[in-house]
Amino acid sequence: MALKNKRTLTELLAMKYPEYGKDKIIALIACRKVKVDNEICCDPRALFHNDVPIVLIEDMYVSRGGVKLDYALNHWSIDPSGKIFLDAGSSTGGFTDCLLRYGARLVHAVDVGYNQLDYRLRTDARVIVHERQNIMDIRELEPIPDAAVADLSFRSIHKAASHLFSLISGDWIICLVKPQFEIPKGTPGFNGVVDDPLLIRDTLLHVKKSLFDDGIGMRDIVESPIHGRKGNREFLALLSRTVSLEEPTIAEKIERLTT
Repeated sequence: MALKNKRTLTELLAMKYPEYGKDKIIALIACRKVKVDNEICCDPRALFHNDVPIVLIEDMYVSRGGVKLDYALNHWSIDPSGKIFLDAGSSTGGFTDCLLRYGARLVHAVDVGYNQLDYRLRTDARVIVHERQNIMDIRELEPIPDAAVADLSFRSIHKAASHLFSLISGDWIICLVKPQFEIPKGTPGFNGVVDDPLLIRDTLLHVKKSLFDDGIGMRDIVESPIHGRKGNREFLALLSRTVSLEEPTIAEKIERLTT
């Protein structure tokens, strides 16, 4: 009976902030920007009474990418503070923004586009802007990045990973894996959105194997807390310079994520 008098956190936020869409509400929760009864709540399905005090912690990232990377950093307990990063496919700067807020010393923001990076980041002394630059054409960066993050569109991550590792001194990369850019050309029925769980599974397993064949390990993979703008499911992968005995476990995790 008590449950009938309660609503999920997403429902309560939608009622209190009708101007926010579903994606923004999920992003706020995933980024630990919602306090319920003075405690941060990260569970969108958590149930509360209608009159529970809800407060938003403002100052969101410049784009949805920041939400995705924030989730990954927390999930893997990665501390970017004091490190130099390469942000491959920086676009408006969601990943860069997130890294700086976590204390990164400097970020190389690389993108083939022009004038996309948010003005606040563009004028930040901790950001080196590399515009109109294809990441695959860059041979070195100064100062050398410790690690990299990547959100590449229209390019398979497994084809870029080896090159990204050649540009950094450290042992890990966080990359966004987008099945719509990984499936083979000419796949029947593909119209820009991949919604078949089996196709997503097979695509992720193919990415993992391709990385493995190049000597790159996939330490872990998780689903992004928010989908792409067209509704595509996206995944965050933690890559390593070396393969490990954990590879079969990752394959099993991909099975669980997609079936």
